[in-house]
Amino acid sequence: MAAEPGTRLMRRMLIGLFEGDEPSGLAQLTRLIGLARLQGAAVRVAYFHSIPRDRTDRHDRVIADRYREMVRIEEAMREDVARLLRAAGRPPVEVVVRFGAAVAEVEREVETFAADAVAFAPGGSLKARWRTWRIRQRFASACGVRLLVLEGPAGARRATEVAMRPA
Repeated sequence: MAAEPGTRLMRRMLIGLFEGDEPSGLAQLTRLIGLARLQGAAVRVAYFHSIPRDRTDRHDRVIADRYREMVRIEEAMREDVARLLRAAGRPPVEVVVRFGAAVAEVEREVETFAADAVAFAPGGSLKARWRTWRIRQRFASACGVRLLVLEGPAGARRATEVAMRPA
Protein backbone atom coordinates (compact mmCIF):
# COMPACT_ATOMS: atom_id res chain seq x y z
CA MET A 1 0.00 0.00 0.00
CA ALA A 2 1.54 3.27 -1.07
CA ALA A 3 1.34 6.16 1.33
CA GLU A 4 0.30 9.59 0.19
CA PRO A 5 3.01 12.25 0.40
CA GLY A 6 3.19 13.76 3.86
CA THR A 7 1.48 10.87 5.63
CA ARG A 8 2.93 8.15 7.83
CA LEU A 9 1.93 4.53 7.89
CA MET A 10 1.02 3.00 11.21
CA ARG A 11 3.73 0.90 12.79
CA ARG A 12 1.92 -0.14 15.97
CA MET A 13 -1.82 -0.07 16.57
CA LEU A 14 -3.41 -0.55 19.97
CA ILE A 15 -7.02 -1.70 19.77
CA GLY A 16 -8.92 -1.01 22.98
CA LEU A 17 -11.86 -2.97 24.33
CA PHE A 18 -13.64 -1.66 27.41
CA GLU A 19 -15.70 -3.17 30.20
CA GLY A 20 -19.37 -2.77 29.28
CA ASP A 21 -18.60 -2.11 25.60
CA GLU A 22 -17.50 -5.62 24.70
CA PRO A 23 -20.20 -6.24 22.03
CA SER A 24 -19.42 -3.11 20.01
CA GLY A 25 -15.66 -3.54 20.40
CA LEU A 26 -15.65 -7.19 19.42
CA ALA A 27 -17.97 -6.48 16.47
CA GLN A 28 -15.42 -4.05 15.00
CA LEU A 29 -12.29 -5.96 16.03
CA THR A 30 -11.66 -7.80 12.76
CA ARG A 31 -12.12 -4.59 10.75
CA LEU A 32 -9.63 -2.74 12.92
CA ILE A 33 -7.10 -5.57 12.75
CA GLY A 34 -7.54 -5.67 8.96
CA LEU A 35 -6.87 -1.94 8.74
CA ALA A 36 -3.70 -2.27 10.78
CA ARG A 37 -2.48 -5.27 8.78
CA LEU A 38 -3.07 -3.40 5.49
CA GLN A 39 -0.49 -0.90 6.63
CA GLY A 40 1.85 -3.57 8.00
CA ALA A 41 1.36 -2.49 11.60
CA ALA A 42 1.92 -4.63 14.67
CA VAL A 43 -1.37 -5.11 16.54
CA ARG A 44 -2.08 -5.43 20.23
CA VAL A 45 -5.59 -5.83 21.61
CA ALA A 46 -5.98 -4.43 25.12
CA TYR A 47 -9.01 -5.02 27.32
CA PHE A 48 -9.55 -2.43 30.04
CA HIS A 49 -11.58 -3.44 33.09
CA SER A 50 -12.10 -1.85 36.48
CA ILE A 51 -10.58 -3.63 39.46
CA PRO A 52 -13.16 -6.29 40.34
CA ARG A 53 -14.61 -6.81 43.78
CA ASP A 54 -14.44 -10.08 45.65
CA ARG A 55 -17.24 -12.43 44.64
CA THR A 56 -19.37 -13.47 47.62
CA ASP A 57 -22.26 -15.82 48.14
CA ARG A 58 -25.58 -14.87 49.72
CA HIS A 59 -24.06 -15.31 53.20
CA ASP A 60 -21.24 -12.83 52.44
CA ARG A 61 -18.59 -15.52 52.27
CA VAL A 62 -15.86 -14.87 49.74
CA ILE A 63 -16.10 -17.29 46.83
CA ALA A 64 -13.39 -15.72 44.71
CA ASP A 65 -11.02 -12.95 45.73
CA ARG A 66 -9.95 -10.10 43.44
CA TYR A 67 -6.94 -11.93 42.10
CA ARG A 68 -9.01 -14.95 41.04
CA GLU A 69 -11.61 -12.66 39.49
CA MET A 70 -8.88 -10.89 37.51
CA VAL A 71 -7.55 -14.23 36.26
CA ARG A 72 -11.08 -15.34 35.30
CA ILE A 73 -11.81 -12.09 33.45
CA GLU A 74 -8.46 -12.22 31.64
CA GLU A 75 -8.93 -15.83 30.51
CA ALA A 76 -12.49 -15.14 29.34
CA MET A 77 -11.44 -12.13 27.25
CA ARG A 78 -8.45 -13.93 25.72
CA GLU A 79 -10.77 -16.79 24.73
CA ASP A 80 -13.42 -14.41 23.31
CA VAL A 81 -10.85 -12.65 21.10
CA ALA A 82 -9.26 -15.94 20.00
CA ARG A 83 -12.68 -17.42 19.17
CA LEU A 84 -13.64 -14.35 17.14
CA LEU A 85 -10.39 -14.38 15.18
CA ARG A 86 -10.64 -18.12 14.50
CA ALA A 87 -14.19 -17.67 13.20
CA ALA A 88 -13.03 -14.85 10.90
CA GLY A 89 -10.04 -16.86 9.69
CA ARG A 90 -7.52 -14.34 10.99
CA PRO A 91 -4.21 -15.13 12.66
CA PRO A 92 -4.01 -14.60 16.44
CA VAL A 93 -2.88 -11.30 17.91
CA GLU A 94 -1.35 -10.29 21.21
CA VAL A 95 -3.99 -9.69 23.89
CA VAL A 96 -3.37 -7.91 27.18
CA VAL A 97 -5.81 -7.18 30.00
CA ARG A 98 -5.32 -4.16 32.24
CA PHE A 99 -7.24 -3.41 35.43
CA GLY A 100 -7.83 0.08 36.77
CA ALA A 101 -9.18 3.43 35.56
CA ALA A 102 -9.69 3.02 31.82
CA VAL A 103 -8.33 6.37 30.63
CA ALA A 104 -5.15 6.14 32.70
CA GLU A 105 -4.63 2.52 31.68
CA VAL A 106 -5.02 3.38 27.99
CA GLU A 107 -2.32 6.00 28.38
CA ARG A 108 -0.01 3.54 30.15
CA GLU A 109 -0.58 0.86 27.52
CA VAL A 110 0.13 3.31 24.68
CA GLU A 111 3.41 4.20 26.38
CA THR A 112 4.28 0.55 27.07
CA PHE A 113 3.50 -0.65 23.52
CA ALA A 114 4.89 2.52 21.90
CA ALA A 115 1.71 2.71 19.83
CA ASP A 116 1.36 5.35 17.17
CA ALA A 117 -2.38 4.68 16.74
CA VAL A 118 -5.15 3.86 19.21
CA ALA A 119 -8.45 2.47 17.92
CA PHE A 120 -11.65 1.51 19.69
CA ALA A 121 -15.40 1.20 19.14
CA PRO A 122 -17.33 2.57 22.11
CA GLY A 123 -20.88 1.52 22.88
CA GLY A 124 -23.82 3.89 22.92
CA SER A 125 -24.18 4.32 26.68
CA LEU A 126 -23.58 7.61 28.43
CA LYS A 127 -20.61 6.10 30.29
CA ALA A 128 -19.03 4.99 27.00
CA ARG A 129 -19.51 8.43 25.42
CA TRP A 130 -18.00 10.10 28.50
CA ARG A 131 -14.98 7.77 28.44
CA THR A 132 -14.54 8.41 24.68
CA TRP A 133 -14.54 12.15 25.27
CA ARG A 134 -11.98 11.82 28.06
CA ILE A 135 -9.68 9.66 25.91
CA ARG A 136 -9.97 12.17 23.06
CA GLN A 137 -9.05 14.98 25.45
CA ARG A 138 -6.10 13.01 26.84
CA PHE A 139 -4.66 12.25 23.40
CA ALA A 140 -5.48 15.63 21.82
CA SER A 141 -2.13 16.94 23.00
CA ALA A 142 -0.24 13.64 22.54
CA CYS A 143 2.18 14.22 19.74
CA GLY A 144 2.53 11.33 17.34
CA VAL A 145 -0.46 9.27 18.50
CA ARG A 146 -3.41 8.95 16.12
CA LEU A 147 -6.85 8.17 17.48
CA LEU A 148 -9.39 6.11 15.51
CA VAL A 149 -12.88 5.96 17.01
CA LEU A 150 -15.65 3.91 15.38
CA GLU A 151 -18.91 5.27 16.75
CA GLY A 152 -22.35 3.89 16.05
CA PRO A 153 -24.29 0.67 16.38
CA ALA A 154 -22.10 -2.42 16.17
CA GLY A 155 -24.25 -4.19 13.59
CA ALA A 156 -25.01 -1.25 11.29
CA ARG A 157 -22.18 -0.60 8.89
CA ARG A 158 -23.71 2.38 7.12
CA ALA A 159 -24.56 4.24 10.31
CA THR A 160 -21.04 3.89 11.73
CA GLU A 161 -19.24 7.18 11.99
CA VAL A 162 -15.46 7.07 11.74
CA ALA A 163 -13.52 9.85 13.38
CA MET A 164 -9.74 9.90 13.05
CA ARG A 165 -7.44 12.60 14.31
CA PRO A 166 -4.15 12.87 12.41
CA ALA A 167 -0.90 12.63 14.33
